Amino acid sequence: MITRNEKPGSKTRDRIADASLRLFVSQGIAETTTRDIAKEAGIAEGTIYRHFESKEALAAEIFMETFMPLSRALVLLEGDSGPILDRIERTVEHFYRLFDENPTRWVYVMTYQTGRQSKLPPNTPTPYTLMLKMMKEGTASGELAEADPDLHTQIVLGMITQPAMGIVYDELDGPLAPRAGEVMQAIRKALLP
Repeated sequence: MITRNEKPGSKTRDRIADASLRLFVSQGIAETTTRDIAKEAGIAEGTIYRHFESKEALAAEIFMETFMPLSRALVLLEGDSGPILDRIERTVEHFYRLFDENPTRWVYVMTYQTGRQSKLPPNTPTPYTLMLKMMKEGTASGELAEADPDLHTQIVLGMITQPAMGIVYDELDGPLAPRAGEVMQAIRKALLP
């Protein structure tokens, strides 16, 4: 468990987390040392351990602080009433706003979602599980074309996340939020009967 002597949001703790996030994304978690983090944050290396039990605990906390609010927001969006495609559109818009606010944090969550730092509590809703639920519901109601819901979920998630990766790799200009409608046009074409 993470040990802290300061409240979340303390300036030093935030500097450590921000420096770590930048380094984890640019170098990888394993390749980033606590010395690297301390240098980037402008602190003594030992200061890290006043706020975090270990580098791994720091990586996990950054992941959870980003992922859990996203998960909660997606649950609310998925639970909205209305047509499935409208709910998917609200999900796309929300995700793109989050991406535009902090691309580095988004890249961290997407890149490191399968690492040890990203072990989610059991039954935590994920973008995949929530989108799969909507695909099954939409297929059963006839709103969406008859198809393998697992495959359609992967296709839709790819259509949503790939433009973000294009921005990360300088293959597409941002921001993403204004492009949500265009992405939804493609999703509608893929899913409608």
